[in-house]
Amino acid sequence: MAGFPVHLHPLFLLVSLATGWSLISEPARLALWVAIVFVSVLLHELGHALAFRRYGCASRIELHGMGGTTHATGVGHLTHQQSAWVSFAGPGIGFAAGGLVWAASKLLPTGEPGGLVHQGLQQFLFVNIGWGLFNLLPVQPMDGGHLLADLVRARNGYRYERWLLGIGIATAVAVLGLAIWSKHIWLGLLAMMLGMMNFEQLRRTPQQAPAAARTFFPPKARRAAPLPEPSSQGPVSVQRLMDSLRGPPAAQAWTEEEDELEGPHDPALVGEMLLDSGLPELAVHPLQTAFTQAPLPRTGHALVLALLRTGRLRDVSALLDSSHAKQLSEDTLALISEHAGEAAPATLAERVTALRHGRTPAPDESR
Repeated sequence: MAGFPVHLHPLFLLVSLATGWSLISEPARLALWVAIVFVSVLLHELGHALAFRRYGCASRIELHGMGGTTHATGVGHLTHQQSAWVSFAGPGIGFAAGGLVWAASKLLPTGEPGGLVHQGLQQFLFVNIGWGLFNLLPVQPMDGGHLLADLVRARNGYRYERWLLGIGIATAVAVLGLAIWSKHIWLGLLAMMLGMMNFEQLRRTPQQAPAAARTFFPPKARRAAPLPEPSSQGPVSVQRLMDSLRGPPAAQAWTEEEDELEGPHDPALVGEMLLDSGLPELAVHPLQTAFTQAPLPRTGHALVLALLRTGRLRDVSALLDSSHAKQLSEDTLALISEHAGEAAPATLAERVTALRHGRTPAPDESR
């Protein structure tokens, strides 16, 4: 669509059907609801994709069980202000579409109240305006949470990460209360999930970042080297993350104190939660970041699992070639071997075998 690859998961359609289950006795109205959800979510992600293109980033769109995601590459050069515009572009295009449809409804006949056309109009406005406003609530990882975080970081760096997470928790609690009052099950489940994600991240974020610590992702506008930018919307390759461990040249060392503040901790937790929620595409990037910062066997296993589930065999191959490959457990290597025959290059299985052979001690070393 508009030059962007679009991948549709069957779970997207199933969830759309589930949210419109009250219309099951009227197939035409249920089909209309699913079509409106599909078009609206696609428009939302198209807004993000067009914004990425505006700033020189290639992107692709994925529609899945949790809605939609726009994955971008080459986002390392984006400033926080540009990232904020990318976050707003999704709801923004929905507001524009909703406004145009509303204006058209004032000029054209929409049929009798309760009719198919009239109901379709109301549903389109609800999805694009109502869901758009909900998506702008200041809770991560929704667009509103990213938007607020980018605006704060553009001015203050990463000083207020705990405050941002606290705002997200308070917002999730308020939404949960509204869901209980209105007896809206889906809204309540979503609020609980978002609140738990933000709470777990807050629990693992230090009260104060060490002043002398070098950040893995400093404020974008003052970056001294093109390190991969952590973004749930733009996974980067494993090899690029591994290369970033070498760090910038000494001449480009950080000099400003605000550039030495640490960013949010424990991306492994976020990645594992996304993976357990059936969202491996979203889990890849935080797991890549976590394995780069702390190459633990558990994180490596989760990363490999996410890469295999998304068919990113080249990244698995790059991981096996990296210096961190020795941190992968035997269970992880066995997992790779299992999938080596599924449209994977033969060299993938060969690399696993070579890596295992390299771990086997020589005869006189085992005594």
